[in-house]
Amino acid sequence: MRFIIYCAASAAMILTGCSSNLLPGGVEAKGIVLLDGVPLEGATVIFSPSGDGRSANAMTNEAGEFSLGTLEPADGILPGDYQVAIIKSIVDTNKVTLDPQAVQEKTGQYPPSPPNIHLVPRKYANPERSGLTATISDEGSRDLKFEIVTK
Repeated sequence: MRFIIYCAASAAMILTGCSSNLLPGGVEAKGIVLLDGVPLEGATVIFSPSGDGRSANAMTNEAGEFSLGTLEPADGILPGDYQVAIIKSIVDTNKVTLDPQAVQEKTGQYPPSPPNIHLVPRKYANPERSGLTATISDEGSRDLKFEIVTK
């Protein structure tokens, strides 16, 4: 009987402690990414702290929107100053080896991976060189906007 009471009490404490989906000390941070004025789906957004701290990341949805997460998706970000990277690339399907196993059997080596086509210019993949920054306040931020122009 004591075991049942212990389990019930433990479950109640765990559920009470999990009432918020945010990281301890974290705040909500949401935004949108536009590429040449169009919402960018499937891009990886990375927030790298300017000083000490934890990075956060997200994937954009079909509307180009993202919600940052540090330890888990959309669990928030710690307030502070960040440098931002945005990455989106696809595999160049014109250079995919049709039968990699046959190439490996014939040559004894695996064929090289096909190259990626970077839909977002490569400079944006490095938070230190992208020129993109953001400051997240103690209240969080729900209107972050990054506009990337390739033309």
